[in-house]
Amino acid sequence: MANDTLKIIQSIVGADLYSSIPADSGPDSTVKMAPLVTISRYFGAGSGDVSRLLAERLGVQLYDKELLKSIVKDAKADKHLLDRLDERVISLADELVHAFFSKKSTNKDSFLRYMAKVILGIGPSGGVIIGRGAHLILPEERTFRLRLEGSERVCIKRVAERKSIKKGKAEKLIKSTNKDRDKFHKALAKRYPTRVDGFDLTINTDRFTPEQSVEIVLTAMELLGFKVPARVK
Repeated sequence: MANDTLKIIQSIVGADLYSSIPADSGPDSTVKMAPLVTISRYFGAGSGDVSRLLAERLGVQLYDKELLKSIVKDAKADKHLLDRLDERVISLADELVHAFFSKKSTNKDSFLRYMAKVILGIGPSGGVIIGRGAHLILPEERTFRLRLEGSERVCIKRVAERKSIKKGKAEKLIKSTNKDRDKFHKALAKRYPTRVDGFDLTINTDRFTPEQSVEIVLTAMELLGFKVPARVK
């Protein structure tokens, strides 16, 4: 994992800056850069399968919770790479991240600040980023923001089967996880009321398979002007 994350960090710090994008750029500008998708999800909505398949179809790296944590850990351990990461985040974005964590710093605040910087650094090289409030941090004109939803009944069944736990325990886990996610997102949106906190597309995964969901996302991205790999017939 260490070697993999090191390569990813080196790719991030070597990517073009957001400052190279014209201020008035819109969806058409995305044709010059790798696809960038953020996935926000209701716990149990099946984001794992959808995100994996989507990343494969777009030909980009998938950044889940564990990989992002590993990248932050390895970046913090290498001062040179950390300095390079700082350089790759434009001043405005850096100030945004700094302001969010301007209160008395804790180890958690420090980790989250690095996490936000890594997310900002990922943007130019493209990727599929799961959670972490990435849809609130990355620029609207560059990012396709996907939300995956599901009914409580179906999500409980999925979580119970995946974790081999009783439905009652799965229900409690879903509620507590979603509550924590909502709390974080509201705090982030409150700090930055001008940031767009909506989504470009919301999919009910009760009704669509992961494969169908990916096809819907690709179609929506094309309609918005994002360049996606041609479908194989």
